[in-house]
Amino acid sequence: MNIKEKVIDLIRNRRTSLPTLPVVINNIIVTARSDKSSAQDLANFIVNDQAISARVLRIANSAYYGMSKEIDSISHAIVVIGFKEIISLSLGMGIFTALSKKGDDVPIDITELWKHSIGVGFAARKISKKVRKIADESTILIGLLHDIGKIVFCLHFPDEYAEVLKKTSNEQTPLYKIENECLGLDHAELAYLLIKQWNFPPNLIQPVRYHHNLSVCPKEWVDMAMIVNLANFICHQSGIGHSGNNNIETDNNVLGKLGLSDENIGALIEELESERDQVEDFLVALS
Repeated sequence: MNIKEKVIDLIRNRRTSLPTLPVVINNIIVTARSDKSSAQDLANFIVNDQAISARVLRIANSAYYGMSKEIDSISHAIVVIGFKEIISLSLGMGIFTALSKKGDDVPIDITELWKHSIGVGFAARKISKKVRKIADESTILIGLLHDIGKIVFCLHFPDEYAEVLKKTSNEQTPLYKIENECLGLDHAELAYLLIKQWNFPPNLIQPVRYHHNLSVCPKEWVDMAMIVNLANFICHQSGIGHSGNNNIETDNNVLGKLGLSDENIGALIEELESERDQVEDFLVALS
């Protein structure tokens, strides 16, 4: 089998060592997809998992949200931060837990990759608010998800992926293009296959899948895909974390389509740079 076939088998074969999501996360996914779910349903699922409950409260009380009073319960967090926001945070924690295993001699520093992903989530939220095109409750989660394909590559195909990283560095070519050339799929497609298997909703799956391939993104999801693409660029320019890619490009049409200018991007880069400590705190709370 080639690498793409091995990846597909890895994701679909329940006998592989690829991690599954905790039961509570599957319950939260069902909650997220149902119009009949209540805040109390969500709170009940979360409080039954002490680890996730503790992490939710740590993040709710982190500098990122800047609350003046301590949030001391999941119900309180849902009221203050919001139902959809808590769903996103909980799902992000489930992903982090499932993929936080550290392999030996992995070709990318996984901690730095998570920092980058959090930074992309922060930047995506800033862009989303600025362009006022879409609701922004899922932007942090999409940031956490957008590069998880790289983690799977690192943990399960470390030698092959090390060669990909070497090649992209030598050729000054964006990483996703070399991934497609050498492995038959890129990290965005791998992430899509994985989170689709986990039954995540389309508003999370599709922007992750197309954030490097905007020209073929379905119209319904293209705004968020563009936001993630641009957030990735901004995070790299801010020097927060490391994604394994030193050759970053963004579609030249993205700024115009989102109604942003070069001056806007410069200001967003400076804002994100100033929030480096918040990114670090968020990662600690997530861990």
